[in-house]
Amino acid sequence: MPHDHDTPDSSASTRTRQDATAPRPHFGAWRDVPARIYATAAQLKTMDLPRQPGPPAATVDGWDGIGRKSTITLYRIDQSTPTASTAAQLAAARARSENFVRARVCADCGARPDRAPLATESYGALCPTCWHIRDLRQRQEEAARDRAAAVHTVRTLLRPGSRPLGVLHVDYTERGHTPAGTRRSPAAAKVTVIDANGQLLADPLLRLVSARAKGVPDGAGAPVPGADALTALLSQRTVLVWSYRDLDDLAAGLRSQDAAWSLPSGHVHEMARLTAAWRSEVTPDGDRPAAVAPGRADRMLYLLHQIADTEQTPTMPTGVGV
Repeated sequence: MPHDHDTPDSSASTRTRQDATAPRPHFGAWRDVPARIYATAAQLKTMDLPRQPGPPAATVDGWDGIGRKSTITLYRIDQSTPTASTAAQLAAARARSENFVRARVCADCGARPDRAPLATESYGALCPTCWHIRDLRQRQEEAARDRAAAVHTVRTLLRPGSRPLGVLHVDYTERGHTPAGTRRSPAAAKVTVIDANGQLLADPLLRLVSARAKGVPDGAGAPVPGADALTALLSQRTVLVWSYRDLDDLAAGLRSQDAAWSLPSGHVHEMARLTAAWRSEVTPDGDRPAAVAPGRADRMLYLLHQIADTEQTPTMPTGVGV
């Protein structure tokens, strides 16, 4: 008697047809390809026990054999099948290759992965993990050099006889968002400037919008004379800011009120860059994370002195292993 629901065989057939018509994943770079799931036809062929690909399962942007950008087809390893080579044929092929064992064993950790290790001139064949460790070590060595350069730069900034320092930080008076969700421009900016000893040089509260605009705080000064006074103060100093972007609203607001604003050309340093270089952190993914902002001028100066007081940087290991 017929049933309304599918039989097991018909369900499997339906899933197969759906899988065949479903869009295949595409990866923008090899680093995005999940490990041990996909492989190219060539990679399957060079496995310890060679396999032949099943249906195409994904694609990745890469380079072809002659250096042109190309979209490369990937296959699922779990859908591949053994090649026709017999055990005797595999043994004979390996016996003819003097370098077979060396090419299949990771020169650093001794692993014998299914897929052939990556061949390098300097380190021999490396498994993916040791290759990643080698890459991380190189990035750490680069970070150590950047740290030393950051320490040198900061010590130069604080050296007696150098151009006077002005540490500048801005706090904004926000006005919320429009009904459409657009952020309104700040009503005012509290600009704090201190010197290398932490002495306050200036802390004006400058209006950045029309005097009739809503949200202007009490005590906000006229933008033109305030901007002129700040420009004169900073013109003879090396200015330290956390990030240029922190000053975008200040500059835009002052310009909207016909006030001039400029920093001394060639004498401005971004504390964010110096701090990230000094922290010299490398994530397990190989990235260099941005530093967290101190949030105040006195904390910026404290951080600056921390960098200057850095002791001899440790020597980074040069080998592949840890």
